[in-house]
Amino acid sequence: MAGKILHVGPSGAGNVAKLVNNMLVASHMVTTLEALRLAEAAGVGAEDALRVINSATGRSALSEVHFPNWVLPRSFDSGFSTGLMRKDVRLARELAERSGVAMPVADLVADLWAEENSGLKDGDDFMHMGDPAVDRLTQKEKM
Repeated sequence: MAGKILHVGPSGAGNVAKLVNNMLVASHMVTTLEALRLAEAAGVGAEDALRVINSATGRSALSEVHFPNWVLPRSFDSGFSTGLMRKDVRLARELAERSGVAMPVADLVADLWAEENSGLKDGDDFMHMGDPAVDRLTQKEKM
């Protein structure tokens, strides 16, 4: 079922690893979007900014794979839904609360991913969150 299988510990450890990974993915989506919007506002195209990011320390799977393949071409068809991402972010936050771990950045990310802030429905592909043509904080389309 998986291309890569990693043993991380006793029963349940894999679920924890998946949740912390997807919490990072949700966060990287937001920060990569912000970086590209800033670059474009300052006169550097998103593709050019990504070339620099991906050859430097700011790169991530989101900047190397997701943005070039599904966000910037505007296909938004990665096969993973916004609802699934929201579920994993919620579960990660619940795990943090039970574990006594403060996660202020994750809390902000979860708020940004919420339907009322992002404008995204659960059935939308989660790549839509990275759309630089939409201001996800105010839900206004760029003119």
